[in-house]
Amino acid sequence: MISWISADRRRLLLMACAIAALGVFCAQTVRPSCSYAFFSFGGKAEQEEAAEQAYWQAVADGDCAPPHARWQFWRG
Repeated sequence: MISWISADRRRLLLMACAIAALGVFCAQTVRPSCSYAFFSFGGKAEQEEAAEQAYWQAVADGDCAPPHARWQFWRG
């Protein structure tokens, strides 16, 4: 342990790290649940690219909600 830091400063440092970690977690961008179909041939990279394009096309068509910050789901 870091013995040269006083107990109050250790608690303050721990709280600051916890708040920073929570802030990073809450600010992550997530995609809401959505169903869309795509058809693709090729390797894994081509299929992932086709899935990404299909998702953004579904967002553009209004069939899926766009991704947003994780904390926005908690508002209800």
